[in-house]
Amino acid sequence: MNKTKLQQALEIVKPGLASKEMIEQSTSFAFIDGRVVTYNDEISLSHPVEGLEIEGAIQAEELYKLLSKIKQEEDEIEISIEKNEVILQVGRMKAGLSLQQEIKLPLEEIGELSRWKTLPEDFIRFVGLAMQVCSRDMSRPVLTCVHVNKNGQIEGSDGFRIIRCELEKEMPVKTFLIPANSAAELVRLQPTKVAEGSGWMHFKTDEETILSCRTFQDDFPDCEPFLKVEGVEIIFPKTIKEIVGRAEVFAKRDHFLDETIEITIGKKRITVKSRSDSGWFEEGANIRYNDEPVSFSITPYLLKDILTETPVCALCEDRLKFEGAGWVSILTLRGK
Repeated sequence: MNKTKLQQALEIVKPGLASKEMIEQSTSFAFIDGRVVTYNDEISLSHPVEGLEIEGAIQAEELYKLLSKIKQEEDEIEISIEKNEVILQVGRMKAGLSLQQEIKLPLEEIGELSRWKTLPEDFIRFVGLAMQVCSRDMSRPVLTCVHVNKNGQIEGSDGFRIIRCELEKEMPVKTFLIPANSAAELVRLQPTKVAEGSGWMHFKTDEETILSCRTFQDDFPDCEPFLKVEGVEIIFPKTIKEIVGRAEVFAKRDHFLDETIEITIGKKRITVKSRSDSGWFEEGANIRYNDEPVSFSITPYLLKDILTETPVCALCEDRLKFEGAGWVSILTLRGK
């Protein structure tokens, strides 16, 4: 068995592991019908593993760490099964890992898939934008999700920020909501196909990786009234992306969706601030603006994505609006 290919397959499905085993085998790699599978009740991931004839579940942490400790030049592994163990042998190294031959993951919950359909162009890019304004507050769980409408609208909001995108084509599946954390895995994998399930939505890549996401059942709030913004045009300075890049250093968190920077636009000056447990950052630049100061918070990745397409926004009494090709972003202001 090729160690590199096995390690790559495990790396792909690793985000589907649970941090704690609340569900039996949810911290294990399950090998089923030539694929490696993970499941954590929110998502399930599977990827083909050629040449590995194992059926059963192996504790993920030990297997993954062991493979990563094997020297780069040792790329072929002998794998065999003895009683209830998987034996790995490379050169003089030999290791045995407990094999649970009965798969106990509740994969039947995922259910049957409809046939695979092609995802519209820009679907992944727009999901990547929308997920960055989703709430992290579970008191309103619907706002922690990306809303994908059958009509081609993709949107996210935390009640203060909104992203709405418009695909050129309708979605080939029904309207659904997926949590932002699941959407992040979708963006990472870059699937090209989608299939409906019962309470789940399934995505497939060109490399045959399958990501199954549990969908959320609720009605997404109507954002339309908040999208109408007419006001003063503001042009962000050319240096702002470089400043945001430096501010990112102090915005780092365990999850990138928790990272924020604060932007203040005052008289002839724009200031970018960020803070961590161990330090802080502040940098300013000149801007054409002569009104009362306003400020807003945003993930640095989203602001860089926005500024890549347009440095221009419209400022009204309580909102800032950016528009690009197929998308609009609304940011609620503070302090005007």
